Amino acid sequence: MKAAFPRVACMALLVLVSGAGVALADEADIAYLPPVQPYVAPPKDPAKAQRAAQKKAMRVENRHLAASVRKSLVKAGDIDTAHVSVLAKSGTVTLAGTVPEVSQIDLAQQRARQVPGVTEVSNRLILGSEGH
Repeated sequence: MKAAFPRVACMALLVLVSGAGVALADEADIAYLPPVQPYVAPPKDPAKAQRAAQKKAMRVENRHLAASVRKSLVKAGDIDTAHVSVLAKSGTVTLAGTVPEVSQIDLAQQRARQVPGVTEVSNRLILGSEGH
């Protein structure tokens, strides 16, 4: 039994020494890394920010104009708007889709022109059946 004791103690000593050596090597690697530099964002271009704000304002204006035209078409009640889409871009309104009667095509165009802010109407409405 005495012979086994020194052997176990020797192996435990080797484990301790090898474990400590690895930990010290890791700490040494970290100590020599260059310092981390904070990221500094480049200054924002005021002209670019202004253009972005203008584009956003134009999109909002286009949505409001399209909604106003659609509301005008629905409010009249004599145009079936179930299959009609209204798009607006810089005052130009596009009506697309189908209506059940030919007379509604011209009537929709007239109503769209009466909405304030509309400069031009592109009428792409076509005659469609009641089911479509």
